[in-house]
Amino acid sequence: MIKESNRCMGCMNIKEYSGPCKICGYIDNNAYPADCLAPGTYLNERYIIGKLISKNGEGCVYLAYDETEERTVEIREYLPDALCHRASDGVTVEVNDGSLPLFKSYLSEFADLHKTIISSMQKSSLVREYDIFSAGNTGYVVTEHPDGVSLEDHISTHGGRIEWDDISEQLKVVLATLDILHEKGIVHRGISPSTVFVTTDGRLLLTSINISAARTTASQINCEMFPGYSAYEQYELSERQGAWTDIYALCAVLYNALTGEIPPDAPSRKENDTLKAPEDIEPEVPHNVSEAIFKGMMVNHAERIHTIESLTRMIYFDDDTDSGNSNNDSENDGPIVPKVSVKLEPERISREKKRTVPTKADIQKKKEKKKKMSNIGTLIGIIVFFSLVAALIIAILYFADEAQQAAAAARTAVTTTVPTETETEKITTARTTAEKVTTSDTTAGEILLLPDFVNRFFNPQLESRYSMLTFVAEYDYSDEYAEGIIYEQDVEPGTQVRSGTVINIKVSKGAAYTYLPDYIGQKLSEYTNKLVQLGVRYEVEPEESSEVKAGYVVRCSKEIDDKVYISENEIVTIYYAVKPKETEPPEIEPDEETEAEEEIEEEIGGE
Repeated sequence: MIKESNRCMGCMNIKEYSGPCKICGYIDNNAYPADCLAPGTYLNERYIIGKLISKNGEGCVYLAYDETEERTVEIREYLPDALCHRASDGVTVEVNDGSLPLFKSYLSEFADLHKTIISSMQKSSLVREYDIFSAGNTGYVVTEHPDGVSLEDHISTHGGRIEWDDISEQLKVVLATLDILHEKGIVHRGISPSTVFVTTDGRLLLTSINISAARTTASQINCEMFPGYSAYEQYELSERQGAWTDIYALCAVLYNALTGEIPPDAPSRKENDTLKAPEDIEPEVPHNVSEAIFKGMMVNHAERIHTIESLTRMIYFDDDTDSGNSNNDSENDGPIVPKVSVKLEPERISREKKRTVPTKADIQKKKEKKKKMSNIGTLIGIIVFFSLVAALIIAILYFADEAQQAAAAARTAVTTTVPTETETEKITTARTTAEKVTTSDTTAGEILLLPDFVNRFFNPQLESRYSMLTFVAEYDYSDEYAEGIIYEQDVEPGTQVRSGTVINIKVSKGAAYTYLPDYIGQKLSEYTNKLVQLGVRYEVEPEESSEVKAGYVVRCSKEIDDKVYISENEIVTIYYAVKPKETEPPEIEPDEETEAEEEIEEEIGGE
């Protein structure tokens, strides 16, 4: 619903007069995209939606006001326009036909991503996230509205580039934040001068973190790429993504900030790499910083710096040893093995103490002290021994109780909910405590609580992340789950299992049927490509037609929107237009031909 408010929808300051806002210039009743929420929309009985800030394949970001906390915030709405659309009421989200499984799967990823950020990333350089809730058949995340400008604008207002000394200290916090994200298996994929924010007090904030599909080409939703900053693997589905993907983007941002030049995009560099080292453009850039940026921007990720730890060492300690540069690194679906944090303080150099010759009195005092310490040591040893025994007994009792509680909690835990076609279930609030037991921290031979794999993609990354388990996959068609999604597992989530346990899962091959798409006005090549994407088998036949242009589809063996059963390998015949054959003059019978010749001869003879 729309709520009347005396606040400007462009800046959320109080506005008790008509006309443009005197602070931001926003004009009431400004036009807004039809598929976005209208300014003034009231959500969750506390948030007033303001102007649209940005929009991409994952959804929309709005300026908003939190009436409960009395502060200006931003609200991110899950609205993948390739899978859904806005209903006529202006609030509810309706899922497109055939897109519900994918919509639910991405919504689950959206919720899990932001629940992790809310529960564990508050003290970092990532923009703060306050809450997550559901409304209108979709999900929303509430974040802070930082006071400042984008790094892109900051660079522009400082002469087109900035000095290394002006960013080196703030960068340390960004590096630490990315290290934590990567440890949790999260890859940002969208770091650029437009998504890095410079606050009024000089801090750097990372903003605009999205689900993976929104930052990878050829995914099922419209992707948002940042030419010059997106890594090559984001343009190729066959390439692995991971911490190194963010390292490329961050180094590209530093390249732009320190040289004033936007790097060429990764695909063009793949064909012809002419990238110069930053110090070759701006000699003031320190050599070790230039070298780190250059190595962090290698097009081939196998040659690139692979961990934030290694990048930090190269930048601040001129250490070019990349302990993480290996093809065995964790992939984007799993956590990256935590590394010991690099200390940013210089090492202390020990000093030798001067030796002195002891006197007899000193020797006697030393003997008495040694004897006294020996007695004390014996007493302490006895006390420590009994303390350890007591602590061991307590620990055994405590952890046995903890294990029972964790197992019970896992069996009764409420998983993140997603909306169905007819009813919206509330997404579990992210203010709850993070899970105590995670499979990523489990090593071989240990007992773990089995996760819920339903609604997750089954791919090599998932198998790598849970390498302590053995998956046996059975593929079958499903009208409810998208292709590649796990829809059943034989061991219940929350069950205690040992590493090496065999988990039988069922994976969707996609819907058993699809609907024949519209062919009117379609070239044969265009239409067959469309059928290939839908998994429909086909055969083609020419058909003479004077009404349809040659090479275009005339008709099919099934009507538009008829069901085509992929599970039964049903074949659709496509009839494409060819020019009709030209009509030849009728042949003259021999006797008729003779008579005609005689008539002509008579006419000639008569003349």
